[in-house]
Amino acid sequence: MSGLLVGGLGFVAAILMILLEIPVAVALGLVGLAGSALIIGWTGAVAIGATTFWDSVTNYTLTMLPLFVLMGNLAAHCGLSGRLYRSMATLLGHRRGGLALATIGASAGFGMISGSSLATTATMGRIALPEMQVAGYSRSLSAGSVAAGGTLGILIPPSTVLVIYAFIAEQSIRSLLLATVGPIVIAITLYCLAIWLPLWLGWSSAPERARAVGAERRQALAELLPPLGIFGLIMGGLYTGLFTANETAAIGAAVVLAYGMLSRRLSWPGFLDAAMDTAMTCGALYLVLVGANLFNFFLALSGLPFSLTGMFSGLLDQPLLVILLMLAIYLVLGTLMDSLAMLLLTVPLFVPIAQAAGIDLIWFGIFAVMVVEMGLITPPVGMNLFVLKTTNPEIEMIELWRGVMPFVLADLVRVGLIIALPALVTWLPLHAF
Repeated sequence: MSGLLVGGLGFVAAILMILLEIPVAVALGLVGLAGSALIIGWTGAVAIGATTFWDSVTNYTLTMLPLFVLMGNLAAHCGLSGRLYRSMATLLGHRRGGLALATIGASAGFGMISGSSLATTATMGRIALPEMQVAGYSRSLSAGSVAAGGTLGILIPPSTVLVIYAFIAEQSIRSLLLATVGPIVIAITLYCLAIWLPLWLGWSSAPERARAVGAERRQALAELLPPLGIFGLIMGGLYTGLFTANETAAIGAAVVLAYGMLSRRLSWPGFLDAAMDTAMTCGALYLVLVGANLFNFFLALSGLPFSLTGMFSGLLDQPLLVILLMLAIYLVLGTLMDSLAMLLLTVPLFVPIAQAAGIDLIWFGIFAVMVVEMGLITPPVGMNLFVLKTTNPEIEMIELWRGVMPFVLADLVRVGLIIALPALVTWLPLHAF
């Protein structure tokens, strides 16, 4: 059996195992180990497995991963996520569509903490949906804003998915985190338009509420300062070159810990829970990285990435066609699996093709994350839609589809903008200190 055939069969087997809900780390690791054994024998495969495990867990670059996860868990135990939504609702709720805007902003903040689109959608569905429905918002607008807001957090630093992409694609984490600024600003702007335009056209309803009094607004602003300060510290330190990416993660975790202790919002049991959650999450993430590295080594042995690059040789002088084809593949996969699984499966295959086509890999990382997240809300079977339907069964699927379509169109515009103007992604990393 040729290595190329083994590689193709292994790739299909990995997809099927993930669809059968076998953990991503187990699926990729088993396929990588078994496939390598078929090509070079069990002795070589086991030796490579041991080396891969050691290299993955001792890699200095990845020391920021547990620090970013700890920062998020400490922030969650300080109650920053719940207060973030309440503060934004206080400041924006009196405007037409203000609660939907608050949901978008709070989802982005919570996603930054949790690192999971599905978890953000499920959580914000329980927090924001009831309040919007009580306020008289149409269910389509309420559900659409929750589902779409859940996709923003994965792009906002600190992003564990971008850290993992940087490790697999061997790119600068600092450059990737800086490259998110332009797409984030565009995303928030377009999502605001996706809320306002249907209201203006009469397709949705969102009654205005009474404006909060001065004391309530001042309290809400005070509650927003800690998460905004943490984000500003991360991006400011990275942009000025004052901190490396690893130092930024350590300082961010220390600042959140100090905030929790000084404000007395972080108890000793809360700290222990945050530490335990961090250990559990990082254990799972490192297993994913080990499995992904085994899978990558197997694909390289099989020659599948190089064969695919050869198959694309007729298109490599037309990078736009290559990008559009990858866009279509990601949209299809987004209806079937989680964002991390999609990236781990496709990055080893797509990165060599992108390099051969002359596509900047920092730009490609941002593009891939954006498109993967768009697939999670694309009807009829986006994963975020199913999560929201599961946690809120009273919402009809047709209402979900109708509510999310303006946000899907906004995402298409955003992807079109970064394709047409790559500098929206690459300018800041190139001009940072």
